[in-house]
Amino acid sequence: MSERPAPRRLLPGTSVLFTALTLLAACGGSKGPIDADRAMAHVEKMVAIGPRPFGSAALAKTADYIEAEVKALGLQLLRQESVEERSKHTIRNLYVKFDGPDPQGPILMIGAHYDTKLAEGLTGEDAKHNKRFVGAIDGGGAPAVLIELARALKDHKDLKCNVWLYWIDAEESIAWNWDHQHELVGSKAFCKWLSAEKILPRVKAFVLLDLIGSKNYKIDRDGNSDKRLQELFVPAAKALGEEDRLYRFPTERELAYYREQKINWGTTDDHNTFANFGVPSVLLIDFAGRVPESQKIEGYEQWWHTELDDLPAMDKQSLAFAGNLVMQALPDLQAFCLGRK
Repeated sequence: MSERPAPRRLLPGTSVLFTALTLLAACGGSKGPIDADRAMAHVEKMVAIGPRPFGSAALAKTADYIEAEVKALGLQLLRQESVEERSKHTIRNLYVKFDGPDPQGPILMIGAHYDTKLAEGLTGEDAKHNKRFVGAIDGGGAPAVLIELARALKDHKDLKCNVWLYWIDAEESIAWNWDHQHELVGSKAFCKWLSAEKILPRVKAFVLLDLIGSKNYKIDRDGNSDKRLQELFVPAAKALGEEDRLYRFPTERELAYYREQKINWGTTDDHNTFANFGVPSVLLIDFAGRVPESQKIEGYEQWWHTELDDLPAMDKQSLAFAGNLVMQALPDLQAFCLGRK
């Protein structure tokens, strides 16, 4: 890919053979505690702040907004902050803890990045990418869902293990092109901190939400995710009556091709950071057919890293679907963390 080599997408050398898919039937919204209107209101507030790249005053304001919303729920938002050596920007990782029966026991962590791609003030070869990029879907949707997950977990009376919600700073590469030394900076700093604090061994599973909020919403299969965790969402989707929105891409034909050609396919995102630190991790992402360089899939808009990633591109029901999918899978996710799955 020209915009981000080897990244958050099928790895280089992968032949993209996507076939057309008819639009999925419209749906009145997923069953569950996540309110689509409230989630969408959070996205609107974040987008109103404007572009929110790593290190910007706008992103600091976004962190304050998330903190205020979490505090309004009667919860304590905690911060893990450090300075990124290359840029000298402050990394602001945010998290809230929900204690299970043993506050020192296993942790299920659910995360989403809240920064947006830097697309202004670029110079040299990157100047062609300058645009106003507000990241309604990419940097707005998933962190909005986390706020509403906090509301749902606050009222949850039967947690079996500890659950942490984590808003991730500095996911996007500091340079326009994906840079393996300088992307996923926030999650790398957080995992190092978790390790230093002796907390990391307690994190038994990490669930990452990304690119949530598009019309004709779906969740794609990811080759870099823990297969055991991935499959826990299948019965959850069926229980919501939304199984047709899960894992339709890559298609069976494509998967067979990857196996035959021994292609190491997958998506690079913050879940890779946790996996590299030994934590079983899964990515829930709506990405196939969305990126400008990919083969167009019928019915799926291509807005990734373009000005089209704005409020008109969104469907608030996709926010509710993502949050309710996590809540429906919560018992199985907790059982996994307790060694019962």
